[in-house]
Amino acid sequence: MGLIQKKDEKDEIDGIQIIERGEGPDGDEDEKIDLVAGTSAEHIAAGTTAEEEDARLEAQIAADAADENLMPEEQDEDDSDEDDHASKHKKTMIAAFVVAVVIAAVVGFFIGNGGFGGKGVGSATLTEDQLDSTVASYSYNGKKSDITAREAIESQYSLDTVKDSDGNYTAPSADVILSYVRNKILLDAAEDEGITVSSKEMKKYAEDSIGTSDYKTMATQYGVSKDQAKQIVRQSATLQKLYKKKVGDSSASMPTAPTEPADGNEETASKDYADYIINLAGDEWDSEKGTWKDADSTYAKAFADDAFTTDSATYKQAMTAYYTAYQQYSSQASSASSKWTEYANGLYAKANISIYGLFA
Repeated sequence: MGLIQKKDEKDEIDGIQIIERGEGPDGDEDEKIDLVAGTSAEHIAAGTTAEEEDARLEAQIAADAADENLMPEEQDEDDSDEDDHASKHKKTMIAAFVVAVVIAAVVGFFIGNGGFGGKGVGSATLTEDQLDSTVASYSYNGKKSDITAREAIESQYSLDTVKDSDGNYTAPSADVILSYVRNKILLDAAEDEGITVSSKEMKKYAEDSIGTSDYKTMATQYGVSKDQAKQIVRQSATLQKLYKKKVGDSSASMPTAPTEPADGNEETASKDYADYIINLAGDEWDSEKGTWKDADSTYAKAFADDAFTTDSATYKQAMTAYYTAYQQYSSQASSASSKWTEYANGLYAKANISIYGLFA
């Protein structure tokens, strides 16, 4: 599980997927902060967020339009879709970083080995003395393990989060249990690979991804214990290293959009915009000749009918470069995601799980 905090209301232009739990186990909205759900394994490797993934998708759509010499239409700031987009990212519970749920389709994971509901607590709410009751069992590589209600709940929530006014606890859902098992499988794989994380690596991961390496602060902000917060960071950093080992570090970095002109005119030109384009193009630009090295290169094609000089380019041209850079980034990210999915599915195919009670 994990802690990803939304730092402001605007989309930042920036798989393992941060689980999106919506309204929390009881549908309440009492949490103090906004938490954001992620969408792909690349987030963990690159330290990006769900909002940045949305921005990437939006930019790719715009880039597709640019391929046909069509610029994307401006969105009205009061558009209800934007409101829906913003509200979708407002979370009221602990965001669960469970690598397993990162994968959109896990075709090799088998549910059930003898049927559901054969054992378990038999109730959607649990008393204090039922927290250590078995709610599921799974086998992986020939080893069978039981999962208690406490383990499943605390993989994504604090116990207080799911405690009702009568002092009972909401039973973990099937989704939570599946997420827990998938996460355990990947962590076991990381252990088999000899992957460990140092305190220094945990500190860097926490500061890059969460914004603080103070576990007490995390615990207070997210409603978990200090030990839970530390465990979250340790697991997240471990799985990031596993991802990088299996997928590799992508050389593509996520581009940042050019600064909009103060007057709002897309034809506004400046040397800054020219420098922006040349910086994104990198080795494709011949600085000595002041032109493209290869007429068939990606950026050369994008600017085939829209020349600029090293001294001046328009905001509109800078946006063309931005869309082009996002296409390249998206392509590499998609390739990495497919590679990770294939790896994870290979692990999940070795597992069987029986869940004793299906709850929402």
